[in-house]
Amino acid sequence: MTKAGYIGSYTKKEGKGIYRFVLDEAKAAIEKVETGFEIEASTYLARKNQFLYAITKEGERCGIASFRVENDGQLFLLNKCLDSVEGTGCYISVSDDGDYLFEAVYGAGIIRLYELDSSTGEVVRLIEELKHNYKTGPNERQDHPHVHYAHQTPDKKFVAACDLGTDRIVSYSFNKNGYDVAAVSEFKAGFGPRHIEFNNNGKYAYVVHELANKVSVTKYVNGHFEEIASYSTVPEDFKGESKLAGVHLSHDQRFLYISNRGHDSIAVFAVNDKGDELELVEIVPSGDEFPRDFNITEDDKYLVCAHQEGDYKVTVFERHPESGKLSLTDGQHHAAEGVCVIFD
Repeated sequence: MTKAGYIGSYTKKEGKGIYRFVLDEAKAAIEKVETGFEIEASTYLARKNQFLYAITKEGERCGIASFRVENDGQLFLLNKCLDSVEGTGCYISVSDDGDYLFEAVYGAGIIRLYELDSSTGEVVRLIEELKHNYKTGPNERQDHPHVHYAHQTPDKKFVAACDLGTDRIVSYSFNKNGYDVAAVSEFKAGFGPRHIEFNNNGKYAYVVHELANKVSVTKYVNGHFEEIASYSTVPEDFKGESKLAGVHLSHDQRFLYISNRGHDSIAVFAVNDKGDELELVEIVPSGDEFPRDFNITEDDKYLVCAHQEGDYKVTVFERHPESGKLSLTDGQHHAAEGVCVIFD
């Protein structure tokens, strides 16, 4: 039995844009990695039904490309919306109803809102491009706002935007007229919130902080995030440079996985039944350099990780369902400058 997916990449060096991979589950190994679609700066991907969306650019013009995923997994380009010159994004997601796309732009510190045609998959227009203007943190990388994540909240009321530069999560309501601020949640100075993973119960969210190499368990209520506790994602005695990257829950909600770039590892935490406590299980080598992102198969059996640097290996881990621990099973294939992993 096979499971397929896509890897988004930088195209600064050897990256081609969007890669397609096939995982042979019987062998716990990648069967093949091939170029799915050559497109510039496709650093993040989002899938909604039979449509796939990708960040891209052409010259100074930046925005989103939309694709239809054919039955064989090939990508058919539908259209592009390149209506900004403020820089390429670093994260995109699609609203639950398929009518909107949210884009976070790290370099410019902005969040974009697009209208989608949920029936055809095309990007209709750029609705708004909103720049953050909050007090920045003390870290040298917090020179100005850096929006790193934009995703709809479980209650479907808001989109939450992580701002690494200002140590904040800003929650917005949204419609065809644009964004409105609904709540602002502040974290410890210098933490640098990067991404959020929500528990399916809708009550708790796990906020990963790139600059502090920590994950915060937060209580989520009506657009606001309140920290309960924080945990380190690298060993306490580690003295080298590292910055946290991807975060994903197993589908059974029992384990949380976080990748560390620099320490080049994946931290595994057990999640208690309520969802408000974590316990470190292990920190395992990712198999190459700069594990930028990974994802977990829907049956929770395997984890596939892409690496931005080194040999660009696509590594496969078998998950042990009761302990949550990972065992490396494959690392023979490559996806240059890989930074995003999604499954069909």
